[in-house]
Amino acid sequence: MLTSPDDATTPKQGRKRKRSTIERVVRWGPWHYRFWREIARWCYEQSLHNPAVVDAALGFPNHVELLQSYDAIRRETLEIALSGRLPANHEIMEQQRTLYEFDRKAWGMLPLRGYGYNYPANQDLIPALKSFLKRHPDVVSAAVSLFPPGKILRPHKGPFKGVWRFHLPLYVETLENSTTSCELMIDGVTYYLQEGEGFLWDDTFLHSAVNRSEQPRVVLLFDVFRHDQPFWLVGMSWVFLWVAQIWQHLQNMRERALLR
Repeated sequence: MLTSPDDATTPKQGRKRKRSTIERVVRWGPWHYRFWREIARWCYEQSLHNPAVVDAALGFPNHVELLQSYDAIRRETLEIALSGRLPANHEIMEQQRTLYEFDRKAWGMLPLRGYGYNYPANQDLIPALKSFLKRHPDVVSAAVSLFPPGKILRPHKGPFKGVWRFHLPLYVETLENSTTSCELMIDGVTYYLQEGEGFLWDDTFLHSAVNRSEQPRVVLLFDVFRHDQPFWLVGMSWVFLWVAQIWQHLQNMRERALLR
């Protein structure tokens, strides 16, 4: 479930110093992944034109199966998620550290599948989800996400437009004025998600999240391969997934993603 902290806005307090021209060239040259990421992003944006939020019935019809098994999935997932043993996202993936350092509140994450790369030991903990993932390889990523009370995820963009992002809230507190602890701002619009209500969107739009409650917030996150891509982008998307799988293997991500 990769995100791109480099696209994030800088907090008003503790701004980083402005990089020199040489430093920018080093960071954005063709020898660095950021250079190719921006080229790939440009290719997708020229061919895929969609709103930030889309109809799950059209983009991810198999989400109905998740809703049908919601009670079992919720029970099994919360037993793990609320145990206090989830690894922190930035501990699994060092590139996510800037999202932690924004407010110093650890974002709990339990990967089940990452861009086609399976985490068998974690999947075994949630049999109802393991069965669903086995039947649906087009769900290329799945993870349990736990936001602690007060957690703020600063504005950023996802790196890969070849998938849809699907949220399925499992543990959400209802707050005043019809708001909830599962608050998302996507492309300037704020959404409040409820338990058991799926939500499909494109995470390459600028977005942020916050948990304004005093309770943790637990959501299942899925990335679903987009079938509305032109044929030439489908090939690029599978190359992207293949590279991401190799990278996770080389980083020993399965070991780092185990329960604490």
